[in-house]
Amino acid sequence: MFFVSIAQLFYAQEKYTISGELPDHSLDNTYLRLVEMTALSEEHERLRHAFSDSILVQDGKFFYEGTLSRKPFLASVYSLKKHGLLSVTFVIEAGDIHIRVANWADGAVVSGTPINEDYSTYMVGWKKVWMVDYTSLKNTLLIRM
Repeated sequence: MFFVSIAQLFYAQEKYTISGELPDHSLDNTYLRLVEMTALSEEHERLRHAFSDSILVQDGKFFYEGTLSRKPFLASVYSLKKHGLLSVTFVIEAGDIHIRVANWADGAVVSGTPINEDYSTYMVGWKKVWMVDYTSLKNTLLIRM
C-alpha cells in the first residue's frame, strides 16, 4: 500500500513552463515575482503557505520551470522593481504557458495551455465590453453637458 501511494504521488506531478517576452529591455536584470492568487487577504495562514518565487528577466525575456503537484491555480507575475509596469494574472497548469507583452499600454496576452486560452479569451472579451460601455457612457455624458 505504501509503495502504491508513493507511485501515485510522483505520477500526479506534471511539468509546466512559463516563458515571457517583453516589449523592451527596461526590466532586464530585475526579478519578477510569481505568486499564487488563490487565498483571500483575510486568510493569513493560507497566505503564509501560498506558492511564490522569483524570475530573472534577461534580454527582454523570462523563463520559469516548475512541477505541478495539485490542481491548476490562479497566479500572478509582476515587476518588483518597477511596480505597475507589469502585472499579469493567469492559471498555472501543466504545459507551456506563454506570456507576451507587445507594448506596455495593451498589457499581456497569455496562451499555450487550454485554461489560459479560455481565460484570455474571456478577459479580452470582457475588456472590450467594458470599453464599449465606458465609451458609450462617456459619450452620453458629454452630449448631455
